[in-house]
Amino acid sequence: MNLPKELSLAEIAALIGGKTEGDAQVKVKSVALSPLTAKEGDIALFFDPKYIAEITKCKASAVLIPDSVKTDIPAITVKRPLLALQKMLAAIAPKRYMPEVGIHPSAIVDATCELGKDVAIGANVVIGPKTKIGDRTKIMANVTIGGEVEIGLDCLFHPGCMIADYIKIGNRVIMQQGASIGADGFSYVTERPSNMELRIAGIKELSDEPNPLLKISNIGTVIIEDDVEVGSNATIDRATMGATIIGKGTKIDNLVMIAHNVRVGREALIVSQTGIAGSSVIGDRAVLAGQVGIKDHINVGKDAILEGKAAVMKDIADQEVMCGVPAQPARDFFNQVAHVRKLPKMLTDFRALQKKVDSLEKALNEKQLVR
Repeated sequence: MNLPKELSLAEIAALIGGKTEGDAQVKVKSVALSPLTAKEGDIALFFDPKYIAEITKCKASAVLIPDSVKTDIPAITVKRPLLALQKMLAAIAPKRYMPEVGIHPSAIVDATCELGKDVAIGANVVIGPKTKIGDRTKIMANVTIGGEVEIGLDCLFHPGCMIADYIKIGNRVIMQQGASIGADGFSYVTERPSNMELRIAGIKELSDEPNPLLKISNIGTVIIEDDVEVGSNATIDRATMGATIIGKGTKIDNLVMIAHNVRVGREALIVSQTGIAGSSVIGDRAVLAGQVGIKDHINVGKDAILEGKAAVMKDIADQEVMCGVPAQPARDFFNQVAHVRKLPKMLTDFRALQKKVDSLEKALNEKQLVR
């Protein structure tokens, strides 16, 4: 990846808060996509331990390394490599094409809306009645925003986002392409007990008679607090009553589903294809890896980590690390996996032992017959 211009190690170190080792005036013009394919003129990033072990083979002009690593190559050392990368990419990021301040001619903005200073509204945006949008917020093309929505300062909505009526969104919130906020929750009831309810109650006499699913109205809202990011095609449903709440600083990946009346704490990380069922509570700084599934009315504690594909069927305490289906403590899960892997050898050993026992029994029986 080419840099905007040729930079010395000293200049890069100043941008990212690192220290130089070796020749600080060495200049680089690009960042190597992989340290093992780096060439002269590149700066290579050595963060992964498996790459650090190969650093002597690197052909880059300079390297960016943790401060615990030593090398003869001109280097920038940092305490937190990913933080250094974040600063570097922010500094060299190419221009993004945003709508101009003002309202695009093709946009439809209700006359009762209140727009702050320097708001930018792109092509084909639709904004409903009595909506309020804070200063410097940017709304890109084809976004739909309902009525009586409140949006804070410095937000960025990427193309195709859909924000339903009555939603409240804080400051500096980012919505990636196609994010959907405020759809109705998935809530239905039948006039008489459904076959599912009968089966749960242990009743075997089920009915084939029609028993329509009646939609439960969702009259609540969604509250998204400051500094939240919502990924592409993620969905957050409005509450049946009250509010579905996403806490300050939480980051939600693409294709996440958050159901009605869920409450997510501060600075949680929710990774792609995770589904959180209704009325669950996710604690501050919890990490939900890809494809985690959480049953309704579950409490996940602060700083808990749910590994990928964990199926959560009961409450999770603070700081627990859980894996598996159903979810269980990670140590127990990996201990079981280790034992399962031993089963083929154990079966072979068992069969060999069984043959020895059969042989001994046969020999003993023959000896008894001779007597």
